[in-house]
Amino acid sequence: MTAEGLKRNIPLLYAARLCEYMVFFVPVVVVFFQGQGLSMTQIMVLQTAFAVAIVALEVPSGFFADRVGRKPSLFIGAAVITAACVVYGTGSSFAQFLVAELLWALGGSLLSGADSAVLYDTLLALGRDKEYQKIEGHASFLGLLGAAASAVVGGFVATAGLRLTFFLTAAALTAATVASLLLREPPRTKGGHARGELYYLYKISRFALYKNAEVRWLILLAALINGLGTVGFWLYQPYFELCDIPLYYFGLIFALFNVFAATSGKAAFAVERFIGKRLALISLPALLGLSLFAMAAFITPFGFLFVLFAQFVRGFSHPVISDYINRHTWSDKRATVMSIKNLVTRVVFVAAAPAIGVAVDRGDVRLGLLLTGIATVVVGAALVFALRRDRVI
Repeated sequence: MTAEGLKRNIPLLYAARLCEYMVFFVPVVVVFFQGQGLSMTQIMVLQTAFAVAIVALEVPSGFFADRVGRKPSLFIGAAVITAACVVYGTGSSFAQFLVAELLWALGGSLLSGADSAVLYDTLLALGRDKEYQKIEGHASFLGLLGAAASAVVGGFVATAGLRLTFFLTAAALTAATVASLLLREPPRTKGGHARGELYYLYKISRFALYKNAEVRWLILLAALINGLGTVGFWLYQPYFELCDIPLYYFGLIFALFNVFAATSGKAAFAVERFIGKRLALISLPALLGLSLFAMAAFITPFGFLFVLFAQFVRGFSHPVISDYINRHTWSDKRATVMSIKNLVTRVVFVAAAPAIGVAVDRGDVRLGLLLTGIATVVVGAALVFALRRDRVI
């Protein structure tokens, strides 16, 4: 395998990330579901089913990527999500949408962790592993720009037909599938254990969540930020309605969020170098909590600007925390460890979302935002204390 062949992985991964993030139906998906006769309860059940499926599939899919190959994992994942888009676009019942959610969960679990692992191992083979954070940040930047562009386009296309947004997404995922097929599998150390593959999976999980204190606390911090950040995401649209923001602005607002998160991811390398590891990690729960508290306190047509604090966290946290974890993880464990991080994130979402949903139903969206903010700050402070106690920061 030539170095030139491996170098092509970087632009191919950029292209795949860009296309995977081009989900045109995001600004109108709730409107679409309601137009097909689904209640908000059914919509939340779909999201819970998706999260539970991700929890069940996340670690086995990462293990598949480590043991079979990252390239097959990325290719199959993109192809399965493409199929999910087609099911969405042709479906009209709760059962059909549930099938689509489960397909998306399978495809997403195959993608998550594997792309970061193949990038890191590519750079390691090229002797450029110190550039990981910078290149991962640029990949996130391109992906979020794609998400921003697709939000704007999706909003306009939806006026001609909501189903068209799903077929546009399928086309973008087809391009991601082709990019994954063209990747070269980078060299990596083969692991395993004489007592079998399941035992080896157990050993990796034990390493990530018990043996290595730094990896454990970083995984839990990432899970808190991403899990509760996702809960907050489902409160954005009800909050915008409470602020009397017209529906036709939703796509533009989501595009702004993605551009802001993309810029944060792009700047993560420089910002982290300037403020240092300690402040970088402390700022994540603090800024997310600030965003949620501000939304709960102020109801105004400009309230969407408070969400920008959360979008900074969204863009900044992935390249920074992934880099910290990768520094303490061996090549043959990397995709599995990243999948463990994503699994714990889904567990946080599944644990928090129903309770926040009940709070919104019994009170209003402001109560849900307030409780999510309190959980973020309190648990985040405990994790920062643990990181300092174990001299990680």
